[in-house]
Amino acid sequence: MTKAKSRAATSHKHVEEEGVSAGDRWIRVSREHLVATLRALQAEGYKSLLFMSAVDHLATPVRPSPPERFELIYQLRNLDTREELRVRVWVPEDDPVAPTASEIYAPAGWDERETWDMFGIRFDGHKDLVRILMPEDWEGHPLRRDFPVGGETVDFSEDHEVWQTAPEEA
Repeated sequence: MTKAKSRAATSHKHVEEEGVSAGDRWIRVSREHLVATLRALQAEGYKSLLFMSAVDHLATPVRPSPPERFELIYQLRNLDTREELRVRVWVPEDDPVAPTASEIYAPAGWDERETWDMFGIRFDGHKDLVRILMPEDWEGHPLRRDFPVGGETVDFSEDHEVWQTAPEEA
């Protein structure tokens, strides 16, 4: 495989940005060009979707704000060259929607359901976008950084005789 051929993915016309992070090549495309980019990459040999997930980049005083709150990440592998490529897509907080990739990479359907369940990002065209981890009546999306982290008060007894079997009875 020539170097020019292996770099075909990053020369795609919809690539807005590209880079290498911790040895992993990545490209960024707009959500409007996601499907076209994934189809082109599949035709170029990236036939395997290893995983798809999301990141919540909620701005805090410690972390400056990125262009958008959410980022989708698709990790692809070219089975012939064993190269991997990460496709990154910004998704705005006020319109958390992206096109489904499940018609290009069938396993994306499961990852999209999990991303919907945990982050609240919808996928247009997904045939069964329902909760996959949380109960159906759950309110909110627990991996969002602004999801309230709480707990339930558990009353513990200091009287061990109440809940523990006496040694002579065990």
